[in-house]
Amino acid sequence: MLGYTLGQLNAFLAADSRLERERLSTQLAVMTTAAQGNREGIRQLQAELQQGMRDEDRSGR
Repeated sequence: MLGYTLGQLNAFLAADSRLERERLSTQLAVMTTAAQGNREGIRQLQAELQQGMRDEDRSGR
């Protein structure tokens, strides 16, 4: 990272921030569903998360 330009460093930090927000959002969804959800709600969330991971794999994220 020491050899990064200011623009590259800003882009890296922005991407890291976006990923952290996505991780926290997913964690909140999981915890909320676990606390309040029924079996079907948990299955639906699991399917959505798996689909999101497949979409990320295809997009190269």
